[in-house]
Amino acid sequence: MNPQISIASGMTIGYPRRRLRGEKSTLRLAKAEDTIQLEAGRHLLLARNGRGKTTLLKTLAGLIPAVDGKFDVAGRVQYIDEELRFDPELTSKQIFKAFFTNGLLEKALGFADRLELDVKKQYGKLSKGNRQKVTLILAETKACEKPGQVLLLDEPFSGLDFHVRDEVDGMWRENSDGVVRLVCVHPDEPTLQAESAVVINDGRIDQLEVEGALDWFETRKSLN
Repeated sequence: MNPQISIASGMTIGYPRRRLRGEKSTLRLAKAEDTIQLEAGRHLLLARNGRGKTTLLKTLAGLIPAVDGKFDVAGRVQYIDEELRFDPELTSKQIFKAFFTNGLLEKALGFADRLELDVKKQYGKLSKGNRQKVTLILAETKACEKPGQVLLLDEPFSGLDFHVRDEVDGMWRENSDGVVRLVCVHPDEPTLQAESAVVINDGRIDQLEVEGALDWFETRKSLN
């Protein structure tokens, strides 16, 4: 399967009116004016806070409905955010063993070594950055299981230092075939490699072509 994300012109994200809460109208955050097509590779999701980045990711993951219009996600979808939690008494190694066996377990432990994660330490005693590493390792190991993966990542670099970010970038480049990554990026990321960028600005969802890398510092100046 060739994974892809297709957003039809007119697809609108937001939150439908909830009558029991006395809401008078549907909240519409942003609308795709043109068709957006994301093929295998890395695509950045850029917008100011409160403009709908997380809402778009959750909509594509099927966690909330689109307000209007249609979209299609072909592939095995993973939505990855920092709210994922595990039993605080478990070690990272025990968590990985619960999900993977044999070669995939070894791959997960190899990723942990690259990201300098102490797999013998209890999850509840890990820092925010190290808990983020556990989540990223789980997602990346699942993506290695078979092609046809769609990863929706909500600020995956939160709490990570630059060395670890570089290692994550390397892992993504090594496992780029048959994987679509839509990566919500915080403004403290200056320059990132990508095939394209999805930008939410002035209530519109648009796709920008990227030649190799996108300078987020420059792009954010135009966002409202």
